[in-house]
Amino acid sequence: MRKYTLVKWALVLIIVFLSFSILIYAKSILLPLTLGGLLAMLFMPLCRWFERKGVKRAYASLICIIVFLLILGLVTYFFVWQITAIGRDITEIETNVNRRVDELQQFFYYKFGITPGNQKKILEGKHDGSLGAIISAVMGSLMYFVTNFIIMLVYIFMLLYARGHLKNFILKIVNPSHTAKTERIIFESSKATQHYLLGFALLVTVLWLLYGIAFSIIGVRNAFFFAALCGLLEVIPFIGSLFGIILTMLMVVSQAGGGGMIFAVFIVYVVLQFTQFYIIQPLLLGGEVNVNPLFAITVLILGEMVWGLGGMIMAIPLTGMVKIICDNVEELHPYGYLLGKSDESRGSIFNKMRKWFSRK
Repeated sequence: MRKYTLVKWALVLIIVFLSFSILIYAKSILLPLTLGGLLAMLFMPLCRWFERKGVKRAYASLICIIVFLLILGLVTYFFVWQITAIGRDITEIETNVNRRVDELQQFFYYKFGITPGNQKKILEGKHDGSLGAIISAVMGSLMYFVTNFIIMLVYIFMLLYARGHLKNFILKIVNPSHTAKTERIIFESSKATQHYLLGFALLVTVLWLLYGIAFSIIGVRNAFFFAALCGLLEVIPFIGSLFGIILTMLMVVSQAGGGGMIFAVFIVYVVLQFTQFYIIQPLLLGGEVNVNPLFAITVLILGEMVWGLGGMIMAIPLTGMVKIICDNVEELHPYGYLLGKSDESRGSIFNKMRKWFSRK
């Protein structure tokens, strides 16, 4: 019995190792395919709406691609417009940054005895490689991004167009007695992913408005640019919003903002994170992708290790889909329970308020 158990766990470890190896080495294929699949699920309701209006599926899928490109173009235009506005103040920003750097150098000199000349040598020692090598690396990354983006668009179109064929394939490979359950799992997984992605888009919009209003009241220049940045970086839970607020603080420093303004930006971050976690997120995202925070952090780290930034972005919705599958397959119920939130963490302030008002 003991030997059988050891063999079983050895096989599990081998399967896990091979799975991660395949995910890493097949990144160039699987990353755009997975991201394209999530976006196809997001646009599926729109595609079905056009089909109900009499538009052929191929044209409806193409219209969804055009809508996606228009939204992406508007977001890109907004950021380029705001960056151009920041660029107009580049002389003032450069002056303020140089003054802050001088103050920092004097601090290190008086506190640690490191002269400005030695500090410059230390920093210069960190810069290896020529300008040509840097430009080459940037161009290589840009070409890689553009290629994968085009491939992803093709995947979105093909998945929307051939979704019925793919569903029938899945139903054919399962036992006929499990057809109804399989259809329910496919429907609920698709619905949960759509709800998560749409809710997340609304969450980003709401946070953008709240951060923009708060930053404008504080007096941060180009407030809505940094508000949009903080909102978009929510695609990386726990880490992205913190990174966005740090960038905002650095810009406040470069704009000669005082310590009071920096502290106010930090307070805004704390208050909005609390509001987001306990009120806005339960309202917009609900419980469909209800992943335990412990596993949320774990899958974020694993996603970054396997697929980089793209893996971090897709980690939470993919884990939510796995949880839904586990919840609907009797043999996997314990794993669905493990991935879900504990009973102690289910009662958000929003839910408590809703229960309180329902008793009135």
